[in-house]
Amino acid sequence: MQLSPSLRSLRVDTVDRIEELIVASAEGFFAETNIRQDLHVTIRIASDFYGFLVKFGEQPAAKEIAYVTDTVRSGMDEFFQLAYLGRIINTGPENWRFDPQAHWDFPKLRERFMRNFEQLAGSSDAITGLASLLELTHLELVFLAQHFPSAILEAI
Repeated sequence: MQLSPSLRSLRVDTVDRIEELIVASAEGFFAETNIRQDLHVTIRIASDFYGFLVKFGEQPAAKEIAYVTDTVRSGMDEFFQLAYLGRIINTGPENWRFDPQAHWDFPKLRERFMRNFEQLAGSSDAITGLASLLELTHLELVFLAQHFPSAILEAI
C-alpha cells in the first residue's frame, strides 16, 4: 500500500495529533518511553488501517489485505502492553468493554472502524481516547482473524 508523500504526511500529523490529545490529558501516565511507544505504535497502526479502509473500500485486493494484516500483526506486542495498562488506570471496568464483533460483516466493521477512528481524532481525554483506541484494535484483530490464513495464501 504505497502512499503519496502528502497522504503520508497527513497520516503522520493525524497520529501525532491523536497521541498528543491522549498524552496531554493523561497527567504524566505516558511519561515512560516504552509506554509512550506502545501508544504511538497502536495509534499508527489504527491510522494505517483507517487509510486502508478509505483507499480500498469494501472490495480490497488480496495483496492489500495481506499487507494490512501484516501491519496489524506487527503491533501485537504493543497492543497487548497498552491493553494491560487498562488494569492500572483507576476507572470502572465498563470503560474497557466493547461490543464484540460476533459475526463477520466487513461493510459494518469498515463503517464502525471509520466512524470510531474519526471520533478518536476528536477525543478530549485520555480514558476515552485510550478506550476508543483499544476498541479500534479489537476491530483490527477481528479483521485479522477473518483473513488468517487466506490472506497469506492468496497473496502468493
